[in-house]
Amino acid sequence: MAIRSQRPWFWRPLLACILVFFGYLIAYWQLAGGEFGNLRGSLEQMIEENRALQAKLVHGERQMQVERAAQDNLALELAKLQDEGIRLKEDVEFYRNILNEAPGPSEIKLQSFRLVKGKQAGTYDYHLMIVQSGRSNRTIQGQMRLMLNGTKNGQPMSVPVDLDVNASQAMKINFKYYQRLDGTFTLPEGMNVENIEASFIEIGASQPKISQRVDLPA
Repeated sequence: MAIRSQRPWFWRPLLACILVFFGYLIAYWQLAGGEFGNLRGSLEQMIEENRALQAKLVHGERQMQVERAAQDNLALELAKLQDEGIRLKEDVEFYRNILNEAPGPSEIKLQSFRLVKGKQAGTYDYHLMIVQSGRSNRTIQGQMRLMLNGTKNGQPMSVPVDLDVNASQAMKINFKYYQRLDGTFTLPEGMNVENIEASFIEIGASQPKISQRVDLPA
């Protein structure tokens, strides 16, 4: 005796479709999960590479700052050595003149007068050396004055150099053989300065004993 199923005939195709649908979902989930994992791995790799590049960039910037600071220090040291070399030459020349001088009356003169551009715009460093030549041991006393000569609004103009307190005190002259004068000044606004004049006025005198002009370096 045969037993027949009471289910309608369309249940078998429907069941097959359901199984195929679930199989597709499972396959899609596995495939999507794998791709997501790959994307996540790629993203993490890119993040690590970015961190490594940032670390290299920071290291490069620090290295550049160190090299730049080293170059600046080297330039400063070179400038100091050049200045010291000029001073040594001036000292050698001064003592050589003393040895070669014949007996006679003493004479006051500017051994050297130099201007150097400062670090800031419109600023200059001055370096003077005043000496007493001849066979005299008398003390030289007085004051060194610095005047800026130029034009303003097309008119000739002369103004004293605006010195700081220390430089003003340093401009007082008191020596037997020689004295150095070093300082910094700033150009007045609106004035076209052509040169600077150094004048030494000895105590008790009304007129400068010596005077010398130096053009501003370009």
